[in-house]
Amino acid sequence: MSQVDDIQQVATDIQKRLRKLGDNCVVALSMHKSKELIAELEEKALWLVTQLDSLN
Repeated sequence: MSQVDDIQQVATDIQKRLRKLGDNCVVALSMHKSKELIAELEEKALWLVTQLDSLN
């Protein structure tokens, strides 16, 4: 996979996982699962920003 493909895959994954929080980002998961999901999304977002920075 190219770097752009990786970035697109991570962005798509973040989008799918944000949908798990429900409409208008009202939490529809247990508190434990919500915290776990948010931590995972933060990690993916950091990776995504790092990759985009390296393209410049």
